[in-house]
Amino acid sequence: MSTRDRRVHLALKWHYLDNLDVGEIRKRFEAEGIGSYARSTVRDYLNEQPKQEVIEAIEQRHADVRLQIAEREEQLYQRARQAERDTTKDEPIIRVVPKTDRVSDDRETSMQWPEWELVEPGDEDWPEWATERDVIIRFTDRTTSVRPGEEYPLRAVDGSPKYTKEFDGLERDQDDLKGQAMARQEQSSHLEAKGDALGVYSTDINMNVDGEMETTVSLNEEAAAAVREATLDDE
Repeated sequence: MSTRDRRVHLALKWHYLDNLDVGEIRKRFEAEGIGSYARSTVRDYLNEQPKQEVIEAIEQRHADVRLQIAEREEQLYQRARQAERDTTKDEPIIRVVPKTDRVSDDRETSMQWPEWELVEPGDEDWPEWATERDVIIRFTDRTTSVRPGEEYPLRAVDGSPKYTKEFDGLERDQDDLKGQAMARQEQSSHLEAKGDALGVYSTDINMNVDGEMETTVSLNEEAAAAVREATLDDE
């Protein structure tokens, strides 16, 4: 490699990998004792096609940056998906019902048990803790016959009914349609940004040189294919 080729190689490397502009590259040449060169000379160096080594380094650097951006966009996308799910929640409905037992099928005669009846909301025996979904009963002074195989409500030591809790379905909150739409729009924007970062829509690297010219470095087909494959794997 000639001394000029080496200077071109260094200028391109410093520019594309270290993001140095023309003035900073001139100072780097001087600081490393390579020489002092005019700005126009450095621009000429940057106008030349980078060597394969530099191109590969550029591709790797941009691939790393794109993956970092893509990972961030994926995190934001998942957060938006969770936000959409949070706009509608299903809450379990639990109600109180009498605790029961069953008369043994082996019994030959009916069992005598205190008679019971339902208590309606608003009744003086309706507990303060009860809701309209709860099934509340009270025992009367009479007895009733409970045949083998039939259920009957159990009594506590003080003679009051025993209760238990049971699952009575799901209650769905009102859908937040506006919140869902916003969350879906945010998901779409993050997916598009992720695709841009991974090079789905472009395989060119555009760089501005000292604000006076623009250089485009195209990714080779192998690198572009790898980026596309990575995109498919992440979706």
